[in-house]
Amino acid sequence: MKKIILPLLALVLFCACGKNVLIDDTHSFNNAKWLRFEPESFSVEAPNTDDCFNFIVTLQIDTAAFHEAGLPLMIEVNSPVGDTRTLFSTLLLRNHENHWMGDINSQGILEVSQVVRQFYFFNSVGTHSINISQRTSKYEIHGINSIKFKVEKTKIVYPE
Repeated sequence: MKKIILPLLALVLFCACGKNVLIDDTHSFNNAKWLRFEPESFSVEAPNTDDCFNFIVTLQIDTAAFHEAGLPLMIEVNSPVGDTRTLFSTLLLRNHENHWMGDINSQGILEVSQVVRQFYFFNSVGTHSINISQRTSKYEIHGINSIKFKVEKTKIVYPE
């Protein structure tokens, strides 16, 4: 029994130390409706201030109800020491030929995933609260089924 437990414990500790994804969480919207003043909140544990990360947003959109070419987002990062950083991004949903970007299933649900912030450095270690809001001019937008937020470790590659 000891022969099985020790290698398994070593594997678990090794995987925990080299964690490349800090969060990969999906939130669904009631009635496929995203209200402007009700952001989606995520909690991220920043292990250090030396590594940089990409913020990736994936939306599932009902193409029969939502027709826009892009969805503007506001990402508010609140650190455990009280600092707040606000980032703005637009999730592109259609290309220049007006075709949907991403994959559409047989029910007409589009799944589009994009990096909305590249090379982000957390300013302190600990639990950060991240709020993502839609920043259209409409109080509510229909056809947004879910949002997935992923924070993934990356490296900056400098030219030689």
